[in-house]
Amino acid sequence: MYTKKRPDGTYIKNLHFLNQLMPYIMPTRSEAVIYSEIEFDVTNTFKYLHKRRRDGSDVKITLFYIILYAAVRVIAQRPALNRFVSGFRYYQRNRISFNFIAKRDMTDDGEEINVTMSFSPFLTLDGFCKKLHGYILSLKEGKTTSTEKVNSIVAHLPRFLIKFVVWFIKYLDYHNGLPKAAIDSLPFYSTVFFTNVGSIGIDAPFHHNFEMGNCGIFCAIGRSKKENILNSDGTIQTRDKVILRFSYDDRIMDGVYCARAIDIVRDLVENPEKLEIPLELTEEQTADLGLLKSELENV
Repeated sequence: MYTKKRPDGTYIKNLHFLNQLMPYIMPTRSEAVIYSEIEFDVTNTFKYLHKRRRDGSDVKITLFYIILYAAVRVIAQRPALNRFVSGFRYYQRNRISFNFIAKRDMTDDGEEINVTMSFSPFLTLDGFCKKLHGYILSLKEGKTTSTEKVNSIVAHLPRFLIKFVVWFIKYLDYHNGLPKAAIDSLPFYSTVFFTNVGSIGIDAPFHHNFEMGNCGIFCAIGRSKKENILNSDGTIQTRDKVILRFSYDDRIMDGVYCARAIDIVRDLVENPEKLEIPLELTEEQTADLGLLKSELENV
């Protein structure tokens, strides 16, 4: 506590002076947010998923899983996306972690489950999907996460105590005194927060970022739609399109860096066969990524 060391990241030294000043100029994620809307053509993606099912694959793969896996690949190759700002300082996150909400059953009253998972960049596509799907199934069958336990306890406290708990968490976080167990049990300490509203048939919103925690990227995935495209030869072709809307903390990295990263994600999602090629990183790239050894081996 009261040091530059944190359990979830490594302090970044020798940043450009403008980067160092950004948290003081824009202290909150709300005022540093940039919104971006990207349309993905998932026609070939759906063909790929259909082929996997037709070939009798025993691994459940969905469009959502492919988007998440593509994001892991891109973060591994563009590690500045995995930075965060805390206490006016910059840190390199030591794991690639995602957070999203799942429902135990797809009804209006279905209980929501907060899912936080970390992934090794060296997971194969099948390994990633098995790990993700297996964990989601265990939650739907009744397994309780640490996040749910903490939220349940806090929610039953009197209002003044809830306000104190939230303030105290932010205080400890600011001074790097929040223990790893608390960080792991809260959904606000992840690389990307996803919301897959397309799974319930609605369009993606421009979502807010949370001021609590240090998650700097929010991605909303909308429903797929058929769209007729006029080709150069005058023929009409029907394509499947999905809109993703991003809200990201501009203090982490400049817009050009993030835009190029989104373009790579789109290319991988639209051409999922590329995701079957094993990821190769040099020792220098692996070092720049800054992941814990246990996270690199978490396959």
